Amino acid sequence: MIRINSKYRKIIIDILFINLVWIIAFVFFNFIQLTGLNNNQAFPSDPLLRKIKGFNMIISSITLGTLFGLINYYIQRHSNRLRSKSYGYIIITYSVVHLVLVILVISIVAILSISVFSGSYDKENLQKLIDFFLSRNLMRILIFTYIISVSIFLGKVINKKLGEGILWNLILGKYRQPKEDRLLFLFMDLKSSTTYAELLGHRKYSELIQDCFSDLTPAVSACHAKIYQYVGDEAVLSWKYADGIKQANCIRVFFHFKSILKTRSQYYLDTYGFVPEFKAGINGGRIMVAEVGYLKRSIAYHGDAINTAARIQGQCNSFERDILLSEKIVNDVQKTNQVNFIELEDIQLKGKKEKVKLFSIDQFKI
Repeated sequence: MIRINSKYRKIIIDILFINLVWIIAFVFFNFIQLTGLNNNQAFPSDPLLRKIKGFNMIISSITLGTLFGLINYYIQRHSNRLRSKSYGYIIITYSVVHLVLVILVISIVAILSISVFSGSYDKENLQKLIDFFLSRNLMRILIFTYIISVSIFLGKVINKKLGEGILWNLILGKYRQPKEDRLLFLFMDLKSSTTYAELLGHRKYSELIQDCFSDLTPAVSACHAKIYQYVGDEAVLSWKYADGIKQANCIRVFFHFKSILKTRSQYYLDTYGFVPEFKAGINGGRIMVAEVGYLKRSIAYHGDAINTAARIQGQCNSFERDILLSEKIVNDVQKTNQVNFIELEDIQLKGKKEKVKLFSIDQFKI
């Protein structure tokens, strides 16, 4: 049985989903065009569309779905390059590309339709083709496809901005009432941040944080993490508990990020004069998930598990360690992964009644 890399599996699923949306949209459009529902002539049925029927619908929708799926993938893959561009610039460029692709696809499908259903390119069929491109129906198709295309694009952008899956949860109102869940958290903070901020100044320091969190993205994707929030120079990652433990993703993401920073060390040295280093604390367990806010809605996590993860990260300097983990995480990771942990001491964390045993790790094979 062929096993598909998780990265490519996600790409394939995204493209198939976009294809499905386009097929449903074309079915709806053709339903209006090919039935008698347009008695008011808002959507006058075109003779060519009556002839090609399902052929046009399926070929056009699959072709456009695949093309725009690949474009969305390109935008996500090269998001770092596009970061300096405004959303307005991206949308205008996307609109121009949309217009060119739709006209091209419609032209090819229309020509194929004549070949398949008529078997010849006589004068009468060619005139029908010309009439179609000069008709209002083409403009309606362009407007309809543009609405679908931009809706998918903006949905992807908003979903990425809010965090994977958050938009859908907000739409469904999944967490209007607080719900219990089992999650795993990693708090990651820039070392010597105050020193660097004074050294670089606020503008250059902000550019440093942008670069660091941009380099964090590939590690987050590879380890199936979700970015809960950025707070200053701190990033908070989360997983469903089992997903974070699986393949030691909660640990692997940190060392993957470190390897990316090491690979780009020359860039950081040339740009900022040093290579940034981060520290991390990991913990997980039962927490409450709730939708909060009115003017700005978001999903928030409440509970001891997330608070303890933040406290653990705060102990990195005291132990002179880059990464610290709770005993619970270590025990669960060791059940399915071969990892050599370093046992530290029991400490009294702020706000905790009982002492917490901490562990660390020096090396991890990505």
